[in-house]
Amino acid sequence: MDYLRTEFDSSEQEERSTISESGSCDSYSGQRQRPSFADEHGLMELLEGDKAYDLIYRNCKSGLNDQCQIVSILRNGFKHVGSLAKFKTFQVFQEAVEFKHGGESGGAKVKYGWCTVKRTEVKSILDYGFSQPRNDGSYGRGLYLSPDNTSLLECLKDDTSSEESEEDGIRFLLLCRVILGKSEIVSKGSTQSCPSSQEFDSGVDDLASPSKYIVWSTHMNTHVLPEFLVCIKAPLHLTRSVKRLRSPWMAFPVLIKALSKFLPPSQIFIIQKHYKDQQNRRISRSELIQRVRSITGDRLLADIIKAFGHKAQQ
Repeated sequence: MDYLRTEFDSSEQEERSTISESGSCDSYSGQRQRPSFADEHGLMELLEGDKAYDLIYRNCKSGLNDQCQIVSILRNGFKHVGSLAKFKTFQVFQEAVEFKHGGESGGAKVKYGWCTVKRTEVKSILDYGFSQPRNDGSYGRGLYLSPDNTSLLECLKDDTSSEESEEDGIRFLLLCRVILGKSEIVSKGSTQSCPSSQEFDSGVDDLASPSKYIVWSTHMNTHVLPEFLVCIKAPLHLTRSVKRLRSPWMAFPVLIKALSKFLPPSQIFIIQKHYKDQQNRRISRSELIQRVRSITGDRLLADIIKAFGHKAQQ
């Protein structure tokens, strides 16, 4: 998703969102005397056909099930003083981290990451930043974000604020630019709250295939830039179907062998190629699962795991 990165254009301040017309994400729909959700938060609604919208929509849709509906995708317009200042600050620190690591382009290692938020937090985060670390404390004190290729179903299931979701069932996820710089491995149970040395800038749970970006509390308002807000209508209690397909008692080679009884050789060849790519760390395990699911369909996978899984374990 690198091509989503855009420089701030002052002309964007003149654009207006159409979200007030659709009522998307807006609990005040129908009360036109009040500002729309988008206008109040300095956001602009993206529409189908926009390059950023289409890419984010595809990535989101592939990681959701039929329990969830993407309501709208909004972009931070950096219209307010606070959000514009954060944009400028992010640019300064990106340049500083690149300079720190030899001035090489890409030294800041800017990635995209997901972070769930509550409706009542959106405005303050966009205007002022994160007021406190957002995590379960398992990897130290900081802001945890999920890589942009993470299944959103997993993000929603892990949302610690889900018990306080709105009555309309709308859940909010920020897609943020993140300056990772040089990352260090952080072990589960760590009490770390800042880089272990000047050499590092951020933490990850796994260097080769991270599932968590850990931005320390000292860096979370300089190294994280909220750029998009995705509004998803989802029930409070979600089925974690993606993780069920990762059942440890049926290894992928066994699964592929079982699938060969039902799928043509051409599709088995593609699945084997994806599996080899994952073994060589060209794609993540979550990407492998999503690709296999798109080829086989969830129903066939569930039937095979149910029929063959226990035999494979023996």
